[in-house]
Amino acid sequence: MVFSAADAGSPTELFEAAVEDSYTRFDSVERWKAATGGRAVGYFPVYFPEELAYALGFLPVRIFGASGRVRLDQATSHTQSFICSIARSAFQLASEGALDVFDVLVFSNICDVARNLSGITKRNLPAKGIAYLHYPVNNTSPRALEYLREEYVRLARHLGELSGHDLELDRLRKAIALYNEKRDLVRKLAMLKQERPWLIPYTEFYAATRAGGILPVEDYIDALEDYLRAVQDRKAKPMDKIRVVVLGNFCEQAPLGLMKMIEDAGCYIVGDEALMGLSWLGQVPLDGDDAVRSLARTYVDNPTALTVRFHPAIDKQAYIVDQIREAGAQGAIFCTPKFCEPALYDYVIYKSALDKAKIPYMHAEYEESGSSFESVRTMVETFAESILFD
Repeated sequence: MVFSAADAGSPTELFEAAVEDSYTRFDSVERWKAATGGRAVGYFPVYFPEELAYALGFLPVRIFGASGRVRLDQATSHTQSFICSIARSAFQLASEGALDVFDVLVFSNICDVARNLSGITKRNLPAKGIAYLHYPVNNTSPRALEYLREEYVRLARHLGELSGHDLELDRLRKAIALYNEKRDLVRKLAMLKQERPWLIPYTEFYAATRAGGILPVEDYIDALEDYLRAVQDRKAKPMDKIRVVVLGNFCEQAPLGLMKMIEDAGCYIVGDEALMGLSWLGQVPLDGDDAVRSLARTYVDNPTALTVRFHPAIDKQAYIVDQIREAGAQGAIFCTPKFCEPALYDYVIYKSALDKAKIPYMHAEYEESGSSFESVRTMVETFAESILFD
């Protein structure tokens, strides 16, 4: 694994190598640390302020679980059988030492499982560095902004003690500018997939996006710019498929075989929630003196619905209908991980809205280790044909 698109052969090969390396080993992170003398922080999805870690000399890397690549014997003995697969495989990786390359692991209150996973990991692996970031529950509270800013400062102080760096606002502003650029490019990629989905197979799109949570930001920006230029020059032609938005896969990642099957069964995926935390925050303004406050304000004031973030001012039913229509989608496919309560809560809200708007939808569950999708294929083919021939 290298961090140069030129050495990797192409941006696509770089992205695929980075993703493959992140399932169980993280050798690339070890090599980055050896080459730079820096530290690495692994964080549980969905969202983490990567800019803070970067400004303190860390490589921030997203921990997505093992995607079915490891046996869950340690996880089975320490966790309940009715929790999501990503939490169990993340604990398994930590138990096996696969996450030892990270100087600290960060968890947050995106759900009860993620919240408790930090405690279970710390209790059973006391030598492992663990940090916890508690986001405000009510983002319309007058205290939400100051509370989150204080949480960011507390986290930065903890990371700084590990790296030996103080948080310098100039370095943070530079980091914010870089991650603004990264988020802008990821959104451009998503828009290209939405507007001309035939140019980018979903598996390729996924690798190009997921690599943004693994590679150093400067290398990723260079590679993604090259990739976007190359993709737009492709001569592929559209096929007779329906356009769908996939919902529910925002944390535990759906098996790529399942997503490929959806496209092979007659759909173009023109939007989905996988990896959304890499671009969800949008652009952080740099026009104020307090960069930490700007970062916190952008989170608190963000008007985008996020399943693991409560914002009472957001009408989620109107939001999902608008998102589907803006994507030009003809239907929605709910792909929810087993035992994921946030995804199932949103499914109830969203399907009610889609019923009222007369937008077709279907629902399928998955686990990250799934490999057989024949029954789902039949459902998707029937769903696509019902729309094509309506």
